[in-house]
Amino acid sequence: MPNHFEDVWEQAENFHKEAKSGTTPTDILNELILKIELYKTVEANTEQLKEEATNIKSRLFGEILLTLTNLSLLDNINTFEALILALQQRSVDYFNKKYPL
Repeated sequence: MPNHFEDVWEQAENFHKEAKSGTTPTDILNELILKIELYKTVEANTEQLKEEATNIKSRLFGEILLTLTNLSLLDNINTFEALILALQQRSVDYFNKKYPL
């Protein structure tokens, strides 16, 4: 049976629990910044990297998500709820702009 995204997220959080890395939220945020900057560098050099760019970006995206699981674990964030609330707010903002009263 295939894993659902939520199951994989929990597996990643459990990985961090077992690894007991001792990182702080600041450490995790710095790691995220580094990975996002790498992603931006790949994006800026897509022409030179050609078909490798997609694979590199996919790997980096996975690393970014894995780092986010460490942050959600450390700060005890309900990621499902956080994403739903952010999407609802963004949708309200979008529709208010699209259909002003």
